[in-house]
Amino acid sequence: MKKIYIFAALVLPLLLTSCDENEQFRGELYKKVIYLLSTDDYTFESEHDLGEESTGYVTVYCGGTQHIDHDVTVTLEPDLDAVGDYNYMYFDLDSSRYAHTLDASRFTIDSYQTVLRADSEDNYALLPIKIRPDGLSPDSTYFIPLRIRSVSDFEINSDKQKVLYQIVLRNRYATMATTTYYQVTGVEDRHLAAGDVAGGISVTRIFAPLSKNQVRCFAGTHTYNPANVTKDEINKYAMTLTINSDNSITITPYGDLEVEMLGGAQDNYFAVDSRDRYVFNLHYRFRDTFGGETAWVEMTESCVQRK
Repeated sequence: MKKIYIFAALVLPLLLTSCDENEQFRGELYKKVIYLLSTDDYTFESEHDLGEESTGYVTVYCGGTQHIDHDVTVTLEPDLDAVGDYNYMYFDLDSSRYAHTLDASRFTIDSYQTVLRADSEDNYALLPIKIRPDGLSPDSTYFIPLRIRSVSDFEINSDKQKVLYQIVLRNRYATMATTTYYQVTGVEDRHLAAGDVAGGISVTRIFAPLSKNQVRCFAGTHTYNPANVTKDEINKYAMTLTINSDNSITITPYGDLEVEMLGGAQDNYFAVDSRDRYVFNLHYRFRDTFGGETAWVEMTESCVQRK
């Protein structure tokens, strides 16, 4: 009996301690904080289709190990300094690369308030933004800068209290979320002198979305790196491809390029091949300069989407 009493006296405190520790882990391990979903540079990219109004969302999170037991209202507001801070940090005095604050005519936020719901399984809430992207340039970065103004409870995470909501342009044929490549094969005929012979080409070409049914690409074998292409290069070499309702293609200059479409719909048309890849069949000529001499270059080519 004495052994039993001694054993109980030794074990009981351990059991009570264990219960206390278990109870501790049933509680909140981290304090609850409210923050906005973004990358390390405060940006959040969202694709929007050209040719229509579409809705994107800013995400408000509540951190912690346990779900909230009451509703929490979060109010956002425009952050007037955020885009300027971003430009200074990443581009300094190179204003040609500056991001732009999206004009108010191109988006609508019906309410700057959203609510984290206690009766929802999610630990986040969404704030919708209606975007009208037509007319935006694929060569510019557009932000809607927002920050948390107030919360009805808990703390605001000062390191994640703002977001630069970035509008990324997209249409059926190309997107600015990633670089859209098409593999080009065909024939190039440079009319520099009598007797010039046409030669085969193979080049990777970048397509950029312009509108619901328009894309932009460089002519001939000219290509570029999206990270350092200049506006002068785009103006000099780019052409616009318009995909018509019957899948025929109309080729026009994007900037100062002198380009002419050759043939008709039988030579310039859009199709989808047996592997579900998009194909642009093109026949055109453009004026280019070689060794100081300017001449027409005739192109017959097929541009096949790279997946």
